[in-house]
Amino acid sequence: MRGLLMMKYYLDEILDGKKDTDARLYPTGTRGTIALVDSATFKVYGLAELTGCDTISYEEFVRWHQVGPFSQTAIAPYHAGKACYSYRLENARRIAVPVKVAKDPDAKMWMEIPDSVVKTFSYQRTLF
Repeated sequence: MRGLLMMKYYLDEILDGKKDTDARLYPTGTRGTIALVDSATFKVYGLAELTGCDTISYEEFVRWHQVGPFSQTAIAPYHAGKACYSYRLENARRIAVPVKVAKDPDAKMWMEIPDSVVKTFSYQRTLF
């Protein structure tokens, strides 16, 4: 399983049902169940189905990111005028107990989630 790294604020918006997309600078061909991973703590907080990737404008990308504590933050100004992407996420759900994964110093946007960690998600479903 792949894990999508993101800041916890945006992760919570998705898991709380406020947003059903994640705006990114690069497209992805990944589809299916993904883990949603806090990029600061490397904890998996939930799962979602990534069902598609759509092209969006840079302005839409900025609007998606300039919310809450980031409302006054300059967002990827070097990318102005270039295409950005929206990852369609369905069935986003929290796991009962966040699971720490080993930090991958090379991970920028995606990381591989070890099978041993994926098994804990299934185990949690049987408990809760």
